[in-house]
Amino acid sequence: IHVAEQQKAQKLQEEQRAQDIEKRRIGRRRQNEIMARIQAAIIQVPKPPPNHTIKPIEAKTFLKKKREAEDTYKEIKKFEKSMAGNASAVHSQVTDR
Repeated sequence: IHVAEQQKAQKLQEEQRAQDIEKRRIGRRRQNEIMARIQAAIIQVPKPPPNHTIKPIEAKTFLKKKREAEDTYKEIKKFEKSMAGNASAVHSQVTDR
């Protein structure tokens, strides 16, 4: 009788373990499904550059534009001088004739 009761108790423990293992397996599967849904729903948004790098970039572009403007201004002045020189040469040729 004592051995039979021990076997029954052992069998109940094994069944209980099997049920617990199955519950954990189902719980893990559900958790994995939920995580997969969450991962599928996540939208990757790129990080904006930090503020300490934005200012130097803006300063560089500003300086570049400023240099381009100065170069353009110099080219215009140079062109105007050459045109003024050509105009005086043409004027002197016309007056000589």
